[in-house]
Amino acid sequence: MLHGGTPHGGTNIADVGTRNRALVLDLVRRSGPLHRVALARSTGLSAQTVSNIAARLVAEGLVREDGERALAVVPSARTGIGVHLDPAAFEVVLVDLTGTVLAAEHHDIAAHTAPAAVVDAMAAAIGRLRAEAPGRTVDGVTVAVPGPIDTVSERLGTPAQLRPWSEYPLALELVERTGAAVHLEKDAIAGAFGEAWTTPEPEDLVAVHLGSGVSAAAVASGEVVRGSTGNAGEFGGMPVFAHGRWTAVCEACQPLQQVRRAVSAGVLDAEVASDDAAAVRAAYARMCREPAAAGLVAEGGSALGSALAHVVELLDVPRVTIGGSAAVLGGERFLDAVRSRLRDRLPRGPFAEVAFSTAGVVAVARGAACSAIARSLTTAAPVPTARQRTGGSVQARSISHPW
Repeated sequence: MLHGGTPHGGTNIADVGTRNRALVLDLVRRSGPLHRVALARSTGLSAQTVSNIAARLVAEGLVREDGERALAVVPSARTGIGVHLDPAAFEVVLVDLTGTVLAAEHHDIAAHTAPAAVVDAMAAAIGRLRAEAPGRTVDGVTVAVPGPIDTVSERLGTPAQLRPWSEYPLALELVERTGAAVHLEKDAIAGAFGEAWTTPEPEDLVAVHLGSGVSAAAVASGEVVRGSTGNAGEFGGMPVFAHGRWTAVCEACQPLQQVRRAVSAGVLDAEVASDDAAAVRAAYARMCREPAAAGLVAEGGSALGSALAHVVELLDVPRVTIGGSAAVLGGERFLDAVRSRLRDRLPRGPFAEVAFSTAGVVAVARGAACSAIARSLTTAAPVPTARQRTGGSVQARSISHPW
């Protein structure tokens, strides 16, 4: 469950009891209340195996039985905290076992802010959200960051828009400040994990995050595609024709670049300092509300649609979710432009449904928190990454264009 969304297919072999338990819990979490007969039919497990697992889950407090002996998940039985470090801000959320966001905090950061000061603020926010958790217990913290990351040492690589954070041991620093179990996750993968965790059925989809930058990751039959080093999702360098020239999709959609275009076009009346995250966000929000900027907003959406056309066609996915502050501020005009360009580029299909993530701005942070819960639910050792298997190193790389 940890390395994707859902384990598929059951077995009655005793030494895979952990997997069967995860399978049953996942079905109840997604589709409950469910009776044991329905669970046995869906999983292929024997009635006795399902009954044994159900009894264990009830004893652990993860599920409950109603008056008709149907099993339903207990949302407050597990909570997790997710942190999303974006070049311009960080989000911290608390979620329950279903992925429902119980509490959230947003903090702007400047490009020149020292990592230690940001981590101090993160730790304080984590402490506040831990105090709000049901029963005051939290099952772990996952921090989602721009790639590349080293999944073995839990360090950042050399993210294009977070140069002061290169090789920074973020997980270790947060462990020392909070005493919590902390893990690092690629932002695109965390966002996709959240979508996989919260959908009613395991499915294929692409999850896009558009904040200060853009990333995307795929989910196949409920399993997040992580790549050999855990760094899948580098999408910002995809070439597109937008704003009258060929450029990277990141540059075509990025809030700061869009604000600069709006200033040049006379839609906004003043330039904005690139290292002032709050000012950039406020200017971008004003731009998105201006009727005269409708073309700019739509062009950003069209650029994203052009890039997604390659991904949708390659993977043949039926659904695309889009989250992040820049996407949400762009609103329906932005989303309609994405859909329109996809239809133009793929007139014979596949016809993917395109919608905003239900988590909106905090889609990546929610996914990170769901990942923390998933870790707490499995006792199996994680599948080794390529580096763990071979002893090689993760190459520092980023094809996203910096500000």
